[in-house]
Order: sequence, then C-alpha cells, then structure tokens
Amino acid sequence: MRLFKVIRELKIYRDYLKIIKKESFESPLWARKNLRTDWVGRIYTVVNLPPQVIYSVDLPKEARPSFVASEIKPINGYLKNLNLEEILTVYMQPIEGTNDESYLVVYQYVFRYFTWLWILRFFAQIALIVFLLFKFCF
Repeated sequence: MRLFKVIRELKIYRDYLKIIKKESFESPLWARKNLRTDWVGRIYTVVNLPPQVIYSVDLPKEARPSFVASEIKPINGYLKNLNLEEILTVYMQPIEGTNDESYLVVYQYVFRYFTWLWILRFFAQIALIVFLLFKFCF
C-alpha cells in the first residue's frame, strides 16, 4: 500500500533532519563549507564568483552556473559521505541585486510518495468513508 511507503518516507525524512541537525552542531566541515539550514530542513549556501570569472571575456554569463556546479563539488562529496546524495536534489539560482555574481545553492529533500495530491486524495477517502458510515449506519 502507498500509505506504508509514505510512512517509511516520513521516517527517512525524520532521520535526515536528525543527521543535518547533528552535523550542523558538531561537524567542523559544516561550518567550513558555510552550510546553513532552514526550518524545513533545506541545506543552503551562497557561492560568490571570483573576479576571474566575472570579468572573463571567454566565459559568458550563461556558463556561470557550470562554474558554480564545479565549486560545489566538495559539498556534494561531503553530503555523499553522509549518505544523503540519493535523497537530496540541488538547485541554483542567482541572487537578485548581485548582477549574477552570487548564486544561492539549495539542497532539498525529495519526497517521492508524500505529495500534495496524495494528501488531498487521502483526506477525500477519509471524508468518503465517514460520509458512507453516517449515511448507511446511522
């Protein structure tokens, strides 16, 4: 049943939150890589581009995200050592007001089964069961 997959996924998410909380308090690598978390459990950092990349004539603005991807390889390796690479997704976006000189890099937990559609369908099924119970049993 899908309910058991959702429950298992929520347990994995709880374990993920425990790991990042422990690492944020105890690991010197976490601070050295300038990683932070928000209240949902996303891990984020800011990557500033060096002047060689910003003022380079050979590197167009469209190629800057590839440079950012190469800059976060040590962070990816660190998350791989924590066995988090399979449950996280990464996205990068330029920070507004910096003229694409700084990028926000966010690692977010991926829910595969626990989705908005699943939540709506679950509550609809519960409401249907309650409706049928009151209609035919009382």
